[in-house]
Amino acid sequence: MDNRKGDKRVSFQQLSSLIGVGMVFPISIVIGYGIGYYLDRWLGTTYLKIVFLLFGIASGFVSFFRSISAAEREMEREEKSKRDPPE
Repeated sequence: MDNRKGDKRVSFQQLSSLIGVGMVFPISIVIGYGIGYYLDRWLGTTYLKIVFLLFGIASGFVSFFRSISAAEREMEREEKSKRDPPE
C-alpha cells in the first residue's frame, strides 16, 4: 500500500515537471518577442522583434533540454535505488 503511494507521488512530480516545461517554452518565446517589440518601438527599428524572438526560442530549447536531462538523471537514480536497495 505504501509503495503505491510513493509511485503515485513520483507520477505527480513527473507530471508537474512536464507541465512546467510545457509552460516555460511558450512563455520564453512571448517574453523574447515582447522585449523585441518594445525595443523596436522605442528605438524605431524593425529587426529587434525577430532577434529577441530567436533568443526566446533558444531559451525555451535550453530550458527544455535541461529539464529532460534532469528527468533522465532522476530516473537513473530511481532505477539504481530499486536495483540496489539500501542495507
